[in-house]
Amino acid sequence: MTTILIGLAPGDRGEAASHLGAMIARSTDSPLVVAAITPVPWPPSPFLGDEEYLALQRTAAQDTLNRARQIIGADTDAEYLIESARSVTDGLLTVSERVGAGLVVLGSGTSGVPGRVSLGSIAQRILHSLDTPVCFAPEGFAVAPDARITRITVGFGRADADSGLLTAALDRATQFGIPLRVACFAVRSSTVQLGTIETSAEDLVVGEWADRVRAQIRDAAAAAGADPESLDIVVVAGTGWEETIATLPWGPTDLLAIGAKTSAISRFLLGSHAAKIVKHSPVPVLTVARASLT
Repeated sequence: MTTILIGLAPGDRGEAASHLGAMIARSTDSPLVVAAITPVPWPPSPFLGDEEYLALQRTAAQDTLNRARQIIGADTDAEYLIESARSVTDGLLTVSERVGAGLVVLGSGTSGVPGRVSLGSIAQRILHSLDTPVCFAPEGFAVAPDARITRITVGFGRADADSGLLTAALDRATQFGIPLRVACFAVRSSTVQLGTIETSAEDLVVGEWADRVRAQIRDAAAAAGADPESLDIVVVAGTGWEETIATLPWGPTDLLAIGAKTSAISRFLLGSHAAKIVKHSPVPVLTVARASLT
């Protein structure tokens, strides 16, 4: 199976990423690599002050790996390493290429809201530089030592009818025996709350749109060789992204997969809707570049 890489930054306690990476590894019988990245000062100090700084950084990195080892447990086969690089991003990219990672797992930014995913500066740079799918853990994410993924939810958007996202999710869910749900989010306009649009008219528009989306999902599932009638398809509506996403029931071991656009200068580019889904997701989010799926 594909190698899963957990990336940890200096001073990063790494609990959330370690919990998530271990859960995915157990669910897919995949090898696991845990890398703590330490920075290399540049330019070097002419007064040998770098040696003490590097020693402290290495000690902190080893402490981070020790905490990760306790969370992951002895039952999960994992390799633990320290990588020195000019930046955390450079170090993770180097390790990812060296170990042939098929998935990179990261925690949320330090300013993240508890229970939500926050993309910090390192995560943003990784997304723009890496072809490999990236999975983000919500702030404070933690599961039982034997936890496994219990359901994958595909966040289906307008660009996913023929992107391959649903096909890939169906293949992986079938391969690992994980239930699959396909969800589409309809965020109502704030003008409804202000009374400028009749609620019944808005409901009619949303209802017709939902019917078209369900038909698109069924067609995409049939094209992937799946039985459309056996697929759990949900279309939820609400006012605001937080309310809409929270309308769905979520379990502590759920995983939300979304497609990301690509460009000539960026491997992953989250559209406005995808970025809002990531921000308000109460469960780990897996980002997959649509172009790589075809």
